[in-house]
Amino acid sequence: MDDLPTGTLTLLFSDIEGSTSLLSRLGDRYAEVLSAQRTILRAAFGRWRGREMGTEGDSFFVVFSSVGDAVGAALQAQRELADYPWPAGAAVRVRMGLHTGEPTRHEDGYVGMDVHRAARVAGSAHGGQVLLSEATCRIASAQRLDGVTYVDLGHHRLKDLPEEEHLFQLAAEGLERRSPPPKSLGAAASLPVPTTSIVGRDGELRELQELIKAAEVRLVTLTGPGGTGKTRLAIALAALLEGSFGDGVYFVPLESVESAEVMWTTIAEALGVTGEGRAPPTFLEYVAPRELLLILDNLEQLPDAAGVVDRLLAAGQGVRIVATSRRPLHLSGEYEHPVPPLTLPDAAAADGVGDSGAVRLFIQRARMVRPAFALSSDNLDDIVDICRRMDGLPLAIELVAARLRLLTVRALRTRLDNALELTGPAAGRPTRQQTLRSTIAWSYELLSPDSRLMFRQLGVFSGDFDLDAVAAMTGDGVDPLNHVVPLADASLATVGEGPDGEPRVRLLQTVAGFARERLAEEGELEAARRRHAEHYLTVAEATSAQLRSPHYLAIRDRIEADLDNMRAALSWALCEEAPQRLPTPEELVIGLRLCQALSWFWYACGYSSEGRRWLASALNAAADRHSRELISVMHSLAVLLLLQGETAQARDMLETCLDFWRREGDPSNIAKELNSLGVAYRSLGEPDTARRLLAEGITVARGAGEHGRLANVLSNLAMIELDEEQPDRAAELLNEALEIDRELGDAWAEAVDHVNLAGAVLRGGNARRAYERLVANGPAAVALGDVDLTVSVIELFCMVFAELGDPAGAARLLGAAEAMREKAELPLPVPDAAMLEKSVGRARRLPDAATWDKNVRIGNDYSVDDALADALRGPASVRSADAAV
Repeated sequence: MDDLPTGTLTLLFSDIEGSTSLLSRLGDRYAEVLSAQRTILRAAFGRWRGREMGTEGDSFFVVFSSVGDAVGAALQAQRELADYPWPAGAAVRVRMGLHTGEPTRHEDGYVGMDVHRAARVAGSAHGGQVLLSEATCRIASAQRLDGVTYVDLGHHRLKDLPEEEHLFQLAAEGLERRSPPPKSLGAAASLPVPTTSIVGRDGELRELQELIKAAEVRLVTLTGPGGTGKTRLAIALAALLEGSFGDGVYFVPLESVESAEVMWTTIAEALGVTGEGRAPPTFLEYVAPRELLLILDNLEQLPDAAGVVDRLLAAGQGVRIVATSRRPLHLSGEYEHPVPPLTLPDAAAADGVGDSGAVRLFIQRARMVRPAFALSSDNLDDIVDICRRMDGLPLAIELVAARLRLLTVRALRTRLDNALELTGPAAGRPTRQQTLRSTIAWSYELLSPDSRLMFRQLGVFSGDFDLDAVAAMTGDGVDPLNHVVPLADASLATVGEGPDGEPRVRLLQTVAGFARERLAEEGELEAARRRHAEHYLTVAEATSAQLRSPHYLAIRDRIEADLDNMRAALSWALCEEAPQRLPTPEELVIGLRLCQALSWFWYACGYSSEGRRWLASALNAAADRHSRELISVMHSLAVLLLLQGETAQARDMLETCLDFWRREGDPSNIAKELNSLGVAYRSLGEPDTARRLLAEGITVARGAGEHGRLANVLSNLAMIELDEEQPDRAAELLNEALEIDRELGDAWAEAVDHVNLAGAVLRGGNARRAYERLVANGPAAVALGDVDLTVSVIELFCMVFAELGDPAGAARLLGAAEAMREKAELPLPVPDAAMLEKSVGRARRLPDAATWDKNVRIGNDYSVDDALADALRGPASVRSADAAV
């Protein structure tokens, strides 16, 4: 595709809002909807000279050379979609997002932050809405397109983008003028959207709203037993408080989290913090200056939750927290708000029964399955008795009311007498929990035998999961949606829409716990856990290899969506839930392979600390049972240790790995270990040993035809040549590595090669040429999201600025790089530090120490975007020379 446009382009992403519910409603006719939607959009894109880059399902990615063409295409498409006679009266609403920038050409498409930004803008839109970035709106406004205006929606934080994005809505005749706020981080639109209004909590909401706004109140904990509606109350409170906190209101679901480490990363993800900045102290520095409200949902299973909350509150006075838990956190300054069951009617008086919160909820849920249902003298006593028998617990009432699809109120009440007793032991459990378990058991018994089996199997999942996972548990070839529908009808499972538009299934935590109990009682638990782990092993192995492709962000999102289940699979396989025994050989292989598959994700996506813990746990579980899988895990742990500066320990592990592969006679892995050991010895200040190992690695890789391994070793040997002032030889090695990586299509390795080549040119004395190479290749390298690579790019720019006589710019970029390394806990290897100092030493303290230090502090506050923008503006000498020309 050599004719792809380049330069300034406008990127358009689109998809159908609520496609999963449309599919469920229309069945086979959904294909007709999909075809019509594609026809309409392609006609509009073609009419306005758009270039279709990709389509998957109902989504499109299209590029335009003109902003006006992109706006015209979006406008035409939305108007025609609105006028189209959709089957069965369906409302097909397509959301679109436009962003203008200069994406990087890569093979048959584009990569870079502009592509990601356009996708995130589209993901913030609602059906029927066209959102524009500030860059697109600025150009479009200047073109004064007929009949088109732009509604300013303000600044919004979008996932994976470090800075706020100024969003605008396209307005014209035929388009909806009013839409909900964009689905941005911290806005009400980003909160979970309940399907019904909250019932019976008006007074509590007013009280809580006043409480959390009080100057002296920074922590409110909603406590109560499972099923009282703590989460629902917290969501309603968050929606009411939207706009009261300058930096937003964030809902953080923690029901499947069991450690402080994962709690930190989960909170950081909810706030849109990416990379290595997800753990303290870096994350606390991010939170400190902000005014925000965190809704931390489900803390009771987290033994270290109080410590995390305490540190968050200590980070900054603008941080406030509403937590939900079955028990208080026992922190100083905590305001506990027990969430009681819904109010029950007075048994002695018939008047006012309809004002009872429990009765109102029962009627609301009854009308969802019987629209004409109403409270009457005929059913009043039965409803009051049912609500009382359910102790006013919202979850229990919702499950019971759903059965009115099949039963009358009288039959429902009668059935409670015989079907609500849990068949398993309930000794020692609170009374309300026994009632809730009884309610779940009753719903369970109403299922068919096949659906009961399916329900039990789903108890092994943690968080939500897709339909492929459901299919893996059954293995019966039946459409997994057919298995899920009866469970959703019985209110035992919910089905939502994932980031990719595909269905995601979830069991409430209490419901899943009940399912696991039944699974154990039936003797099916271990087999189900094994199938669960084997499925997520397959998913991890299939997806992780693509992390070094241009689709990095999409693949990372996919792994993160399943991360809770992958953690659960690792916990089972490595016997973390049963530390008194070692895993069986079969379990251990699953755990080791899963660690192996996730090792690059942990390395490159900001989970190095968590990855290190899992890898160490796997080595512990294996004891002395050495195997190929174990040695691969040991290698991955050593690489993370190298990254975090624990070089001597990493070297010892790598020596063990090398000895193993030599005994096995495996040239590919021998080359891999020689390469990593070369890196370790270089960092330890033993260049002769490093050179010998890398030279052997080149020989082994060439002899085995292992091209990827060869490119890695060549690249690292080039670093030794640079250390010894041999830039021409380094460039020769790097160019050979680059040629190999291009043939392999390894986008990550290509980016590394380009960055290192810029360093070789710089060491060869041509700082101006080095700058040009960095300008050409640095932004694409940063867009990959690898923190270590990003810092290397900024440090090289810093060296170029110093060499070209711009000490102020060098100081700012040095400050930015130092702050990034500190936040990511990535120490600078000694040889790289020496190379940096050779250049920076010429400019350090110029024009004087105070000015230098001031500029370093300015850089300390830079974001990645700030640092890259400063670097791309160029050293003063380059700007002056360009201006003269």
